[in-house]
Amino acid sequence: MTAPQQPAQRSQPPAQAQSKPPVKRRRSGCTLWLFVLVMLTISLLGLGFLQPLRLAIAQEYIIGITRGGIRETVQTTSVDSCIRVAGSNELQSVTRTRRVTTYNNGAVLELIFSDPPLPADCR
Repeated sequence: MTAPQQPAQRSQPPAQAQSKPPVKRRRSGCTLWLFVLVMLTISLLGLGFLQPLRLAIAQEYIIGITRGGIRETVQTTSVDSCIRVAGSNELQSVTRTRRVTTYNNGAVLELIFSDPPLPADCR
């Protein structure tokens, strides 16, 4: 009679390979993108406080993505009024910028900006 056959034993890797902890991945890529996004947002807000018209242009393009694109933009700048400076006979003009953006789906965005009074000859 023959002895029952034992299943073949698998060779185990060396003990050194088993003792190494797995390599940890850093989340620096995600952190970097989050940092870039926050800095971009802060810069756009800062740009808006310094020059509202440039911020409006960026917002027009962002809105245009959801509206199928921008069809037409018309910008007009005119002198809205002349005002007298208190305590003197000097006149100052107030300019107004009107920006009308028409999107491909028919939506219209109209922005009006008034500039601070500037010395001018308002006759």
